[in-house]
Amino acid sequence: MFEKLFKYSADQYASGVIQFDAGLLRIALVVIAALALIMFTIYMSRTIQQSRTRWVTVSLRTLVILLVLLPFLRPSLVVPDVVPDENFVAVVVDASESMGISDGEGGVSRLENAASILLDDESGIVSDLEDHFQVRYYVFDEKASRTDSISHAQANGSTTSLASALDKVRSDFSGVPLSGVVVVSDGGDNGKALPINVAEQMGASDIPLHVIGVGQESFASEREILEVNVDKAIEENTGAEIDVKVRSWNDEIRPVDFVIYQGSEEVFRESRSLKGKGKIDQFSFFFEPAQSGIAEYVLEIVEAEGEINVENNRLEMLIDMENDTTRVLYFEGALRPDFKFIKRALEDDQVVEFVSVSRTGTGKYFRQGVRTADELAGGFPLTEAEIFEYKAIMLGDIEASNFSVEQQLLLEKFVRVRGGGFLMLGGQSAFVEGGYWGTPIADILPVSLDPQRRQSVPVVFSRQDIVPEAQGFKFHPTLAGIDSPILKLSSDTRTNALRWSSMPGLTSINYVGAAKPGAQVLAVKQSDAFGAEEPLLVSQRYGRGRSIALPTSSTWRWQMLSDAKDTRHERFWRQLVRWLAASAPDQLNISLSDEYPEPETEVTVTAVAYDDEFQPYSGASIKGFLRDPFGTETEIVFTEDLTTDGSYSTNLLPADEGVYHLAISAMDGSQLIGVESSSFLVRKSRKEFKDATMKRSLLESIATASGGEYHAPSEANRIPDRLRTRRTSTTVYESGTLWDLPILFLFLIGLLSFDWYYRRKNGLR
Repeated sequence: MFEKLFKYSADQYASGVIQFDAGLLRIALVVIAALALIMFTIYMSRTIQQSRTRWVTVSLRTLVILLVLLPFLRPSLVVPDVVPDENFVAVVVDASESMGISDGEGGVSRLENAASILLDDESGIVSDLEDHFQVRYYVFDEKASRTDSISHAQANGSTTSLASALDKVRSDFSGVPLSGVVVVSDGGDNGKALPINVAEQMGASDIPLHVIGVGQESFASEREILEVNVDKAIEENTGAEIDVKVRSWNDEIRPVDFVIYQGSEEVFRESRSLKGKGKIDQFSFFFEPAQSGIAEYVLEIVEAEGEINVENNRLEMLIDMENDTTRVLYFEGALRPDFKFIKRALEDDQVVEFVSVSRTGTGKYFRQGVRTADELAGGFPLTEAEIFEYKAIMLGDIEASNFSVEQQLLLEKFVRVRGGGFLMLGGQSAFVEGGYWGTPIADILPVSLDPQRRQSVPVVFSRQDIVPEAQGFKFHPTLAGIDSPILKLSSDTRTNALRWSSMPGLTSINYVGAAKPGAQVLAVKQSDAFGAEEPLLVSQRYGRGRSIALPTSSTWRWQMLSDAKDTRHERFWRQLVRWLAASAPDQLNISLSDEYPEPETEVTVTAVAYDDEFQPYSGASIKGFLRDPFGTETEIVFTEDLTTDGSYSTNLLPADEGVYHLAISAMDGSQLIGVESSSFLVRKSRKEFKDATMKRSLLESIATASGGEYHAPSEANRIPDRLRTRRTSTTVYESGTLWDLPILFLFLIGLLSFDWYYRRKNGLR
């Protein structure tokens, strides 16, 4: 409408200059004529009696005189323009999977909306661009590529990298007059590089980005699974523990079903209540697969009514139920309640192989869980070969003098070099009371030991006037502890804190010194009637390994004074031991750069080998086989990393979707160093559908950084004029007349009509 009335667009007026082309003589004659006509009008109005009527009439006719004489001044608009076909414009269209979401009016997809904005016969901007520029077309996902037409683009890219697309355009048009770049995207960038950096570089090169955002900025109905992690379950008689992070934007009134599928078969269903309204929920499912081994499953949250984006309602996961045990040694000085309940908790853990040695007299030991009759027959290990069999060692109520200096040094080396985990429990012969200060074992501990705090008689934390459950002091997790995997009784932080606060109290403590530098206090006895705040659970890294101090011997109360179905005690001990042992490697270890890669994506497999003393093993020969989802085996050979001792790697390029199995062995001549296996799942990523609303703020930021503009789809028709009227080194200037503007003609007719009406109303001729 503006252009119909004013002959030119608003952008042309904004960038142009109005000037008068008449010479001085003509201007003088026009001014004289105008003054003469105005004076004549005033003279002819002298007979009008009312002053107001007279001056209104004079004013109206003066405006008519000026409008009639305006063409004689030859007014014109000088606007910058481009020389047709001498300047370029790049049109870049997002073709990632999120552009296939059908959230447009009438259920059209974002990519279809983009095609309409650009190519529609009536409103498309491409035809206008092609009238003035040489237009080059690109589609992009993880990378950008030239295309002859964007009408055949498909939304099938699993990654969106705006930075890669912009960098490709910038590189292609280096040294070429590029007037600007038109980008159509939903802004769902998940590439590795930051697009704002490339946009700033384009701005420095005077290449503006005109960005059109497509898609809804929020969904009326939306549920999504954000993250899934699978471990062998802590709970007894459950194969896998599945930690889930979900978000719902709905008002969730009723519980929502979560379903696990194996292929098309439903194998698990459970309901959970969600907070909704954009809040994140975290919780765990315990799932027992019907079969052992490794298999692929899909976790799905049922879609909400009216939900548009349902691709983020499901995630594939790999559940490994193959036997994988961690040997743990518990060395106890005397049988006591804590030992019994710890033993019961750990023996029922499907991951832990629990070995215990209890001293029953001088030089006499009661062994449980040993593999051979000779294992630990003399008590605590005497050699590296013996102690390195384990991944974690726990010391109960036993004094330091029970160990020779060589055994104490061996334990210190077990943690520092082997990477094993070490735990000291409280008791009458532990910590200071056990004479550990100044020993190599004290070096491992995450707390200092103060001989002056030694208790000759244990402090009594019980009272006769209260029930057993309320006796003692609370085990209070710190802020660091409440989020620690050791103390996770619930995936939800608030629920976790509540579960710890309802635990029965503890009734024993060893007073230790302060936490060492670098150590982390995970739980404390708070300041109360029994005394000041004291550390109760402290952890630290030591060399390659980990150590924990738990200066109490009364965690058995958590089991004895709770309901028989309460598993908090067992869960705590299983998580603690798994965390301790996690730092201890095998002699051959495998890690993958991505455990859930996409097809045709390179995966780096790294193998780390150690000798019997757990020193990096260089010069080994590591080979193996990769079995694809169809059962075909391919030999793989690892190359030694000369910059990292004991490290070897190889690159895989899985072509098909499905489960891959990797088995390798390390040899030194005819000597076997170790064997290891691993599995990984290859599936197309669903990251394009996570939080898949249109990201207007990102699109606006890159447009602004480049000196361009962000446009809603309804505003896209402004872009051609914005690009044409930019001043560049190749700009030409065109002059257009203004005297023949339709708006001036309409204004003149309006003035004459109003003058006639006003005169008749006031009785004038």
